[in-house]
Amino acid sequence: VADFREQLLSCAGVDPARVVEFSCGHVIPPENILPIILCSGPSNQQLEFTYQTRDLPQMMDETGRILRNLCNVVPGGVVCFFPSYEYEKQVYAHWEKTGLLARLAAKKKIFQEPKKANQVEQVLLEYAKCIKRCSQAGGQMTGALLLSVVGGKMSEGINFSDDLGRCVIMVGMPYPNIKSPELQEKMTWLDKTMPRAAGQAPSRVLIENLCMKAVNQSIGRAIRHQKDFASILLLDHRYARPAIFNKLPQWIRERIQVKPAFGSAFAELRKFHRGKSDTVMQTREEAVGHL
Repeated sequence: VADFREQLLSCAGVDPARVVEFSCGHVIPPENILPIILCSGPSNQQLEFTYQTRDLPQMMDETGRILRNLCNVVPGGVVCFFPSYEYEKQVYAHWEKTGLLARLAAKKKIFQEPKKANQVEQVLLEYAKCIKRCSQAGGQMTGALLLSVVGGKMSEGINFSDDLGRCVIMVGMPYPNIKSPELQEKMTWLDKTMPRAAGQAPSRVLIENLCMKAVNQSIGRAIRHQKDFASILLLDHRYARPAIFNKLPQWIRERIQVKPAFGSAFAELRKFHRGKSDTVMQTREEAVGHL
């Protein structure tokens, strides 16, 4: 909201006293969401997906270990967002080479977001069918894992409600491409015309805001109605920095836990999903009893 207030209204000479902001809480009860900022993985590798570090094999390995552990405790669908198609492809190829992909596929069927818009519906249909089949059949396979991309087709306008998205994972921070000529022009213009905010250059604030808007849009895909529930996992210690943390929606901020180590995060996730699975089973049994 700050972007619109400062760049659109203040610049046009609108008196700040005339601008009224209103926001309200989310429709779901707070116990139906478990958001976690994870600072390090199962082998104590610090999670920081900067352009300099995210291509390192140990970072891609650690991401795979996290997903493998989660797929053991999260029923239904897991949606994992990557910052770009290129990075998702790179990680997928690395997991294929190391054998981690096969180990993941033994637990959940893996789907990838297609780049072509006309293929999205088919992938989503297969993903939903797989989750429904697994929940009815039981056994070793416990649903599906969808590898998606921030700013792609799956991060906007598609609902991963109920079993389609019991856990949403955000790998790193999806900062926009600052080499884009359009963005470069906007950054230059803001730094020339806008005052610094809390010691930060206006261009830096813009980049952070674009990143966090994309994050918030993606992680909100899983909670779509009052009785829905999901866990949200932000993989990068930078999410705990106050400037970034405060740009998460209030309904997530109020419940979020910052976990320096993977062990305690995993214990929380296991407890949350076990408790919710028991509740779902009980509700289904009661519904059958009424028929």
